[in-house]
Amino acid sequence: MPINFTFALSQQQTFELRCDYGSRRLNKTELVALIDLCEQNYYSQQKDSLPDLIQLGWRLYQWLDGNEGWLRRALNDADEQTIYLDLIQTSEAQGLNPETERVALGLAHLPWELLHNGGGFLLEREDISVLPVRRVQQRQTPVIGVQNRPLRLLFMATSPEDPRVPLLGFEQEEANILKATKDQPLALIVEESGSVAELANLVQSYPEDYFDVFHLTGHGIIYTQQGYGCLLPTGTKLPDNTPCFITEDEVGNMQLTTVNDLAKAFRGRWPRVTFLSGCHTGQVPNKGTVPSMAQALVKAGAGIVLGWARPVFDTTGIIAAQALYQALATGATVEEAVKAAQQEMIDEECTDWHLLRIYRDTRPINQLVTALRKRDRERLTFTAPEQEFLDENNLVKVASRFEFVGRRRPLQRCLKALGETSDQIGVFIAGMGGLGKSSLAARLCTRVQMQRDNFARVVLIGPLDEIGLLNKLSNKYERFVNVPALLNEPKVSLKGRLQNFFEAIEKQHKQPLLLVLDDFEQNIPTANIEDGLLRMTPKAYEILRAICAALADNRAESRLIVTCRYLKADTLPPHRLHLESLAAMSSSDIDKICFPLDKEVRQQLRTQRIIKIADGNPRLLKWLLEVIQQPGIAADELLNRLEATEQKFRENILAQTLLDALELEEQKFLARLSVFHLPVTEEIINVLMQNLSPTPLLQGEGLQSPPFPHREGGRGLAHTYPSLSVSA
Repeated sequence: MPINFTFALSQQQTFELRCDYGSRRLNKTELVALIDLCEQNYYSQQKDSLPDLIQLGWRLYQWLDGNEGWLRRALNDADEQTIYLDLIQTSEAQGLNPETERVALGLAHLPWELLHNGGGFLLEREDISVLPVRRVQQRQTPVIGVQNRPLRLLFMATSPEDPRVPLLGFEQEEANILKATKDQPLALIVEESGSVAELANLVQSYPEDYFDVFHLTGHGIIYTQQGYGCLLPTGTKLPDNTPCFITEDEVGNMQLTTVNDLAKAFRGRWPRVTFLSGCHTGQVPNKGTVPSMAQALVKAGAGIVLGWARPVFDTTGIIAAQALYQALATGATVEEAVKAAQQEMIDEECTDWHLLRIYRDTRPINQLVTALRKRDRERLTFTAPEQEFLDENNLVKVASRFEFVGRRRPLQRCLKALGETSDQIGVFIAGMGGLGKSSLAARLCTRVQMQRDNFARVVLIGPLDEIGLLNKLSNKYERFVNVPALLNEPKVSLKGRLQNFFEAIEKQHKQPLLLVLDDFEQNIPTANIEDGLLRMTPKAYEILRAICAALADNRAESRLIVTCRYLKADTLPPHRLHLESLAAMSSSDIDKICFPLDKEVRQQLRTQRIIKIADGNPRLLKWLLEVIQQPGIAADELLNRLEATEQKFRENILAQTLLDALELEEQKFLARLSVFHLPVTEEIINVLMQNLSPTPLLQGEGLQSPPFPHREGGRGLAHTYPSLSVSA
């Protein structure tokens, strides 16, 4: 049995300490002195003195042990070295006088982690390692039991771009947590935005009780008007000594997130364990008179919450997380896992090991998942992502919400440009093929339409012409009688017709437009690409000029998104577009893409070569990981050729290798398919197959996707690889 100490409050506002061996009345004056001593010699210190910590720990030990020797006796008798400090009565008491209230809340403030018996810190000794756990909430609601599957961890890092707060390298934080968990049997889901609003959307998109742990990393503060009032938006107020976590809004601006904000995000669907890996998240503010953020989250419905009692070193946080999740993932109880984290911090000589706090309610939350070798334990699998497309005809396949990784800053900058109050009319996204321009455009559309659900979306792909543009717009708004007529008025210029169109859809019909011009590089002649001038065709130039001018002159609510492989600012018509150039993905984002791979596959030399060849290009990386598994592919020979080739030509080598691996009949079949730019029925496919022998590409029920690296968008082989013939 664990060791239980209950702090009780009598009707006379006096305190009692109760345990299995009896009870004793506590001296309130002595308690106040102890709380003040800890505030002065522990919580206000920037750097700890080991002798001071030992002295403080010894005093806490003697006070809890008392003249009766309860703590010594309990340590000898208990078979589980956990001290449960039951603070439920003292934390819930109402109508107390100020002095009694301070003591009632201050009991959680005392650094019980420092308990020292004269021979060593109890947490530090391997023979009697003791973990203090603060129980602060009685709760009888049901909680799921041990799950016979791998651990599921939801991770979110926050770091707003604001000169008033230290910049946290969230990419490095993500990289650290990925490194800490990559060899562990758990499923890691990363919330990419750092926004609590997006966190709420993600939580609601998964089934209830899906996540076992929520890990939030970033800056924590204790808000005061004097110290942090400048961080609040005008007109917003917070009481002094409110614990806050610094998060981001949708465009990367700073947001102070309170316990209530996090509670609204989860809406009662808390994971069983929450780790607030930020400074002060486990600290009881205002000299122990305000509940810590961790304690308040338990009060708000969370089961078990970990936090840090003061500022903590980044390295300490990572060491603790690695040990904690290793233990939880392999079937340890939560308390055992926290002990493992404490011991690892001590072994690694982290001087701030004693700052980790654990708060919990009374529900039976023990193991989260079963041990690795448990019979019939579910294997670690990753659900295939749902297919998502940029356009309504399902031509441009993009990364789904659950596949989308990284690109936080480009996404935030573009969202800012697309905002209602922005002076810009849209965004121009440029970058090498495969970097995720279309996926970013799709994510932008989704985010804008979630915020303003009256927006319609129209997508044009590739070569731009006036008739195609007007037809698309007319078809989208055909239910409004006057709109098609406005677009087809022959005596009005294209710019004028677009101005009338935007005015009608926005002011009369309240249906503004997100216009997406995808693969805009197809409007740049090959010769202009080769000579580096990158001038688009005159026709495309005039259409883009008209769109930009109409949006700008109308001060329209509608917005334009352009994706293009190339960007040369002086080749664009006059515009108010935000120009966003995508770079290769960071190593931490590449790690996220590779995370679903088996540990053995990730560690293979061949996989490491593939990651190096892809050089931050997510589409090329995914293709290569799939292609080397295909039968008939000389994998090492292919990798040798790719390593010797400039990146922009590597997709062509990959495509040609796959094409060469097909039978002649299969090549003919794909050539015939390549003429189609729209989805077609199976009957049409059967007509194409006439005079061709049966092909493995059509085995099973219906048409199966061949192992061919179509560009995200499936625009036909000839569209993707111009060298392929479109006739048999």
